[in-house]
Amino acid sequence: MSEKKGFFNFLKLDSLFDHLTAFIESKIEIYKIQIREELAQTISKIMVWLLLASVFFFFFLFLNLALGYYLGSILNSLFYGFLIISGSYLLIFFILFLLRDTIGLRQLFEKLLIDWLKIDK
Repeated sequence: MSEKKGFFNFLKLDSLFDHLTAFIESKIEIYKIQIREELAQTISKIMVWLLLASVFFFFFLFLNLALGYYLGSILNSLFYGFLIISGSYLLIFFILFLLRDTIGLRQLFEKLLIDWLKIDK
């Protein structure tokens, strides 16, 4: 056993092994820090987009309520005003549903997601 330790000391393999171990541990720590930073950036982007989406949602909701009331006052029936608004959204939904594969919505969303996350293909 002492011959083996003496042989490692002679070739300085024990210090090489210690340095290699320290190098690998340092690289692992660097990767952990990089992953944490990327995760924090992604989560902050998601939170900003959620905030913007929720503000836009409320804007759009109240705009549609106002439009429904306006159409209702023109038609002298709130029911018909809101029915027209709901029917227009149902029509848009069916058009998008029927054309979902032909207009390239998936490709558009994929491109937007890649640009947003800055993914390299």
